[in-house]
Amino acid sequence: MILKISKIALSQIRSYASQEIVFPEGKVLLWGDIGSGKSTILFAIDFVLFGLQREHLSGSSLLRHGAKEGSVVLHCSIGGEDLVLCRR
Repeated sequence: MILKISKIALSQIRSYASQEIVFPEGKVLLWGDIGSGKSTILFAIDFVLFGLQREHLSGSSLLRHGAKEGSVVLHCSIGGEDLVLCRR
């Protein structure tokens, strides 16, 4: 089965205080300067799908500096079924 991501919302995650990103159909290229947040988007997708994997990324390193909590909401579809996944 193929996971198709349509939208992600980040709250207090690394460089994003509050951001919603809508992905177009097809392939997506994350492009930008160093420190612009490309890896953060990938880390957030990994977090919402698999939770914290302590050997790779801790919860505190995923949070925006000074934040005590954050969240990731992922809108996607698998096998034609629409899902909304949220992890705090």
